[in-house]
Amino acid sequence: MPKFTRIAALLLVAVAVVLAVLAFSIGRRAATPVAADASATHGLGFAPEPATVPVVVAATALPAGTPLTVSSLKLINWAQRPADGYGDVDAVVGGVPLIDIPAGTAVTSKVLARGLSMALKPGERAVAVPVDEQAGAGNRIVPGDYVDVFVSLKAPPATSYQPAAHEVVPDTSQTRLLLSRLRVLAYGSDDLPSSPAKTQAAPIAGDGKPRPSGDGDARPVATTAPNQSSPKDVPHTAVLAVPVGEASQLLLGVQNGKLSLGVRQPTDEGQPDDALFPQPRPVLAARSDLTAEQRQQLRQPENQAYAGIDGSGLAGHDPAARSFVRAVRSSSSPSIQIIRGASDDSARPARNNP
Repeated sequence: MPKFTRIAALLLVAVAVVLAVLAFSIGRRAATPVAADASATHGLGFAPEPATVPVVVAATALPAGTPLTVSSLKLINWAQRPADGYGDVDAVVGGVPLIDIPAGTAVTSKVLARGLSMALKPGERAVAVPVDEQAGAGNRIVPGDYVDVFVSLKAPPATSYQPAAHEVVPDTSQTRLLLSRLRVLAYGSDDLPSSPAKTQAAPIAGDGKPRPSGDGDARPVATTAPNQSSPKDVPHTAVLAVPVGEASQLLLGVQNGKLSLGVRQPTDEGQPDDALFPQPRPVLAARSDLTAEQRQQLRQPENQAYAGIDGSGLAGHDPAARSFVRAVRSSSSPSIQIIRGASDDSARPARNNP
């Protein structure tokens, strides 16, 4: 029995030695390629490079308010893309910096103009007008629609002139087309959607995993329970893209009358020709000593907007013609002039009934 025990012990020792040798051989075989690669890399003088991602940075100093071009941007590899950064130059070209961006600084969406200002075309201004269900085509207007603006003006209040009993006073209330083919930038709480070409891809973190992207103007998304809809606010304003030369007419129409928006087909480009009608006099008259070149500049939309338009001009009334009518009316019948100090009053005698 002791002899059998001794033989079993020797066999176990031999098996243990064989297993140890086998484990050492397997471990050496697995470590050899890694060591070989490391030795080859160090032998060439290169160290393993960490994972990087492309980042759009300013190639030169970018002044605020100047649109970005391809030559003003470049791509470099960083270990991690900044929050709201870009990995594609095409996604940034055309953007307008809100502040000065030094050379080599990453361009992010937070430093670029966004919102309604980027939806405007040169020479346009975003102007808000009040709307209700009737004025806003039953609240069926959506951002991106084209609308015609109609204005309804009430008759001006009565003056001190009292018409005769047989005299017919015409009703000067009016409704007409004020501005045509204006683009709706926002209606109520709904804004014009952003351009798909400027949509930013999801940034990649240093670990190579994508993370949600942010455009610097993210809004929390409200969630509702199933079969439960959130109430939508009733629109009270519409933001329109208005040529700067016509903004005065729109604002004066808001103040003196009631506006109604008529939705039109997007491809319908028909507009009235204002050259066929007499133009109202501006509020500010041009200087008399202007040169011919300066008088040409008076036709620029910005100068026309600065000159302005008054309520009489909006209604199509000629102030000179109204003054002439008042003078004719005052001289058509005898009157008694009473002078008190530095002031005078004109009293019309009562008509004698036959």
